[in-house]
Amino acid sequence: MTADIVLSKPTDALARAGWRPGRDAGDNAMLAILRTAAVGQWTLFPAAERAIREFHGLRIAPSPGGGREVAATGCLVDPQEARYAGPPLTRLGGALGVRLFPFGRTDYEAPLAVDEEGRLFTLGVGGAWLLGETAREGLIGLAEGVLPVRLRSRERLWPLAGMPADLAAAVRAALVAVYVLHRTGVFSARALRLRVTTLRGVGVLALDETYPLLPGRLDTSAEPLTRAMADGLAAAGLSPHGCELALGVPAPAGTTGPLATLECAITLGGPAGRPTLTLSAPMGASIGRAAGVLDACEQAFTSWAARQ
Repeated sequence: MTADIVLSKPTDALARAGWRPGRDAGDNAMLAILRTAAVGQWTLFPAAERAIREFHGLRIAPSPGGGREVAATGCLVDPQEARYAGPPLTRLGGALGVRLFPFGRTDYEAPLAVDEEGRLFTLGVGGAWLLGETAREGLIGLAEGVLPVRLRSRERLWPLAGMPADLAAAVRAALVAVYVLHRTGVFSARALRLRVTTLRGVGVLALDETYPLLPGRLDTSAEPLTRAMADGLAAAGLSPHGCELALGVPAPAGTTGPLATLECAITLGGPAGRPTLTLSAPMGASIGRAAGVLDACEQAFTSWAARQ
């Protein structure tokens, strides 16, 4: 992220635009905030007010030396310039699990917005981007051409070629996933979820049941869970053969943020033709703490899958 990059004279771009430490645009900033909120029914929060008061009215030019990693881009800090970008910014905020407030626009007419943590975002070519962990960092990054962080959902698939394609092996693999998710700080699961889809025709969800983990060591849950799931299949008149079985690890109640909708599953009999492990998370998991723990989780799964 931009915080790891040392910029030469990082305040030059802001200083040329008229910024100085302690700057406060005062009434002009508050008037722009009120006009913006009135048009888009935006809700103001402290981080947005602080950022706008500090930078409102600045027209920041791109670095004359060009961009460091991408094209240097100028911008205008005025929330009114992005007040009509309500629908896309609202969708972005919903995907990230945060509120956004308009902040300005780039020279390419891309809206800028700040969130409740003070981070600066934009919507432009290629989708949504995190420009900086603070408004100041993001503005410098734009002007200096620092590579932003692209915001997108995460999805990984690992083939488990050496794993037996049977229910017992799938349960054991799902319990490994429970352990990895817990060990890397994603969440501590309390159950496994079995979803069975028929493979004939369009495919019908024939079974969707959740099975709680037993207290104690995870490996002691393997046999009881396998028996309970086999009984559930039999009661529904289903056979593991001729169906796709997905053993998911649902987030426990009380999980918040982007990790609450993370999906992790062991699949048998699916389109891949072999057992697979999948991990997917929404856009919000591409930044912040969620990104860090998911990076660690993916590394652990990659190492484990390579041994199967």
